[in-house]
Amino acid sequence: MTELKSEPMWEQLRDEGGINGRQVLIYKRLNSTNTTALNLSAEGAPPGTVVAADSQSAGRGRLGRKWQSPPGLGLYFSIISRPRLGLSDLMKITLTAGLALRTAIFATSALETELKWPNDILWRGKKMAGILTECGAASEKGRAVIIGIGLNVNSGPDDFPAEMGRRGVSMRMAAERFYDRGLILTAVTEAVEREVKRLESGAFAAILRDWRRWDASAGRQLTWLKPDGMPVCGISLGPDENGLLRIKDNTGRIHQVISGDLRLRDDGTDNN
Repeated sequence: MTELKSEPMWEQLRDEGGINGRQVLIYKRLNSTNTTALNLSAEGAPPGTVVAADSQSAGRGRLGRKWQSPPGLGLYFSIISRPRLGLSDLMKITLTAGLALRTAIFATSALETELKWPNDILWRGKKMAGILTECGAASEKGRAVIIGIGLNVNSGPDDFPAEMGRRGVSMRMAAERFYDRGLILTAVTEAVEREVKRLESGAFAAILRDWRRWDASAGRQLTWLKPDGMPVCGISLGPDENGLLRIKDNTGRIHQVISGDLRLRDDGTDNN
């Protein structure tokens, strides 16, 4: 198991409970930061509130999968946002958050990562982070959107579950150095806030252009397992103007992907 080191910025955030005026709640252990954030948003928590945990017992990923959350090694947190956007914009928010996360990782580590539709961050084909975006109930303050992020920061090879095989990677493994999670959390929350404001201003076309620069799937063969279990094999054409993935199958038909399981056929990784 990986040896834990001192993290002055993480400890400061935990003790002071804030990032540049935004409330930061750091718990020792939660079932799920997204669940806690949803509950807090229903109680009126302001936008920008961050809910983080040293570990999660029931961290959630896309399609109901579990996000592994070993204590003290990763960032497991959720941001409460109340963007001036509709429910139909949820995919745009997910892609926007992914771009922000990629930007923050590069800013703090110089690691060049890629984006895999709709919610993954990859480093050399291995999964470093994932995003789960969920909607809360509407209120007089607007509808809350919870942006949940799981980022492997200081994990070592032996800290990943056996079922992941060699598909997982951390910032520490990639850069061969230890990171203070407080530094990363600050950078990510600021980047997400900045990019969501850009999305609210109507700049999704520009965000999408930036996202496509780092698209890990563009032009590659993949298999889409539809919600009904039927597979579709084809080439990824990348996300469209609404953020939905397009796949061109072997007959030339173009499919629009809203949900379902994706697997890049040439490297064995799947989208979880």
